Amino acid sequence: MRGAGSRRGPMKALQNQDPPTWLHNLMTFESADGAVSEDSRQFTSARGRTILVAQARWLLLLVFALYGLAAAVTFASSRYGLFVDTAQIVTLLVAVVTVFGYNTLCHFYYPVISRLRYVDHLQILFDLILVTLLVHYSGGAASWFWPVYLVVSIEAAVLLERRRQVLAMGSLGSLLYGGLLLAEYHGWVASVAMPFVDPILHSDGLYLGLSWFWVCVLNATVALISAFLMRIIRRENQAHRESEQRLVSFLDTANDLIFCVREDGSFIYTNRSWQQTLGYDSESLPQLKLQDIVQQDDKSRCISAFNNLLDGNSGGAIEGKMTARDGRAVNVEGSMTCSRQEDGERLVWGICRDITERKRAQDQLYHLAHHDALTGLPNRTNFIERLQQELAMAKRIGREVAVLFLDLDRFKMINDTLGHDSGDALLVEVAARLKKLLRETDAVGRLGGDEFAIVLGNLNCSADAERVAEKILKILAEPLQVNEHELFITTSIGVSHFPAHHNSPEELVKKADIAMYSAKAQGRNNFKVYNRAMDFDSERRMILETGIRRALERDEFRIHYQPKVDASTGEVTSLEALLRWQHPDLGLLPPADFISLAEETGLIFSIGEWVLRQVCHQVREWADLGLGDVRVAVNLSGYQLQQQNLVGQISQALEDAGVSPECLELEVTETVVMQNPDFAVAILRQLKELGICISIDDFGTGYSSLSHLRRFSINTLKIDKSFVQEVERNATDAAITQAIIAMGKSLDLKIVAEGVETEGQLEFLRGHDCHEIQGYLFSQPVAVDKVTEILRNGLDLKSLQAAT
Repeated sequence: MRGAGSRRGPMKALQNQDPPTWLHNLMTFESADGAVSEDSRQFTSARGRTILVAQARWLLLLVFALYGLAAAVTFASSRYGLFVDTAQIVTLLVAVVTVFGYNTLCHFYYPVISRLRYVDHLQILFDLILVTLLVHYSGGAASWFWPVYLVVSIEAAVLLERRRQVLAMGSLGSLLYGGLLLAEYHGWVASVAMPFVDPILHSDGLYLGLSWFWVCVLNATVALISAFLMRIIRRENQAHRESEQRLVSFLDTANDLIFCVREDGSFIYTNRSWQQTLGYDSESLPQLKLQDIVQQDDKSRCISAFNNLLDGNSGGAIEGKMTARDGRAVNVEGSMTCSRQEDGERLVWGICRDITERKRAQDQLYHLAHHDALTGLPNRTNFIERLQQELAMAKRIGREVAVLFLDLDRFKMINDTLGHDSGDALLVEVAARLKKLLRETDAVGRLGGDEFAIVLGNLNCSADAERVAEKILKILAEPLQVNEHELFITTSIGVSHFPAHHNSPEELVKKADIAMYSAKAQGRNNFKVYNRAMDFDSERRMILETGIRRALERDEFRIHYQPKVDASTGEVTSLEALLRWQHPDLGLLPPADFISLAEETGLIFSIGEWVLRQVCHQVREWADLGLGDVRVAVNLSGYQLQQQNLVGQISQALEDAGVSPECLELEVTETVVMQNPDFAVAILRQLKELGICISIDDFGTGYSSLSHLRRFSINTLKIDKSFVQEVERNATDAAITQAIIAMGKSLDLKIVAEGVETEGQLEFLRGHDCHEIQGYLFSQPVAVDKVTEILRNGLDLKSLQAAT
């Protein structure tokens, strides 16, 4: 539509007319019943022609009425006086009423009367008869009314398409006029006297013959000319109508949205696609304006482009959103052009296409490229961009920004135990909790797997980020219901700050990641703020990750044993096997330095099996030395617990070493068993049925309830050393420790306190009837030869302390 004003043919014809007129003529006309007909004003249709003739009759009636009134007034005031008699008045009134009656039928009830076969001929016949009567009562041969025969001939040319029929109707008018003159000449009909007229004219055959001949000639001539002209007019009209119909059909069937508006934005035309897409019908257009349906965000730009067009500037591409009738946003793109009509009015034509689906697809592609498909959170690329924006803002206003790096603890266990569907559901729930916790100005993203990152902007101080980290730990510690399973999840969080730690987004994320690994190394379920010393830990971690893959092959792992002592007698009741790594460069490493790496790399399974077999063979060796059946506790990783062949693997290790199951105790941390209690119940029950002793380690740090403990097939509770170490100084820890001992006894469980280092702690535990003690007060974890010596000598509590 951009070049519409300069085109020829149908488009130029449309633009050179007043749009409301051509649109109304093309598409609407109101009939008597209020219906709208498309062909009612077509000159080529019988109905359209009849209505046009009826309108002409109304005009003629009005002209005759005004002229007759003026003539009556003039004569009444002249020397002739009002000469019209009663018969003339009655005839005039009857004629007027008759014309009014059938013209009303023709104009407003044509669909009804069109059922008559010769309705067009009949109305012409009525007109001829009425004209003849009026000619008679207005003077006959001397009447001034005879030219109306010519009007009726033109009427016939309009109504009738065939030339012969037009000539026949014209001839009929001439015959009626001639018959009237003949009747008056012979006296069959009394002539009507008229002023200015000599009565002798009605008896003069020559005058009457010449008058009749003149009327015949004029009537025939007018009929011929009218028929010829009407034929041309019909042909041109038909061609014009067909052209307009083709154009309207083209506009209506076009897939593009086409519309035309006036200078004030009011609509005068919309095509079918426009109406179907936006939901507005033709009846609602008069009350609608373009600015009413343009969405607020695009309104100022649209009005500016609209005014530029009206000012004569060339139209350009347009893109924006329109509001559909049902409130939907419809994205469109296209162009607009302006045209000026003959009356000076400027119109704006627009042609555009609905690109809502394309925009939706683009938005989806953009979302997929910048967001995690599972949780809907920003992905790494999007998160870095958001962090970059926050850093730029912080530089301008002089505020701090913090990055929190989160990694879910033991998430792989959920995936491997319950399947990836449950793991995905867990990630979705974690994402929802994080979004709910944070401010709208903060951003959270999923960087991959079970790793999340958060940017906290506009901070007053570093402590704000630490408070948020504490809230995250608390909210994620709440139980989750995933696919009918109650799960407990913890997370490790690393924190880095701008500008204290770096000003680069990538470096801030990297340093938060380093701090997160430090949090994992400190036992998980906590947060650490980055410091430079962690860079060394990061390098050390890389060294460990490289070396752990060959540690088993190189026989670098060692097992040390720590005694468990009866609190009342001081006798060694059992041992706990503790893994050590004799690294060639870093020396002897405790499990906290490498177990998390073993779990991440999947080496924990082969390492765990090696520990089990080594312990079983060592128990067999002690038995062969005559030291009896020594029970040894082995720590079971959460990843080992979810192994499908775990029970069979343990049974095989016991059988191969020839050791009784009662000599083996398996320690599982409370956090591990509570992460998926339903699964843990089934595995622990199978192990206990073998005769193996089950112990819950680090009790008090997880989320166990009395109802959960009753479900687990366990023998022993180990009180976490974090409570034991503070029993002398902290009343809360003392109360917790006392409550755990009481609860364990009520469930008929053995209670072991770990981390005992002072005489005061020992006395407290003895005073509350704790069963067994373990800690540096008695012995550190020692090598096999030292433990063998302790077992052989049968040390009591005092000698054991002295040995330590």
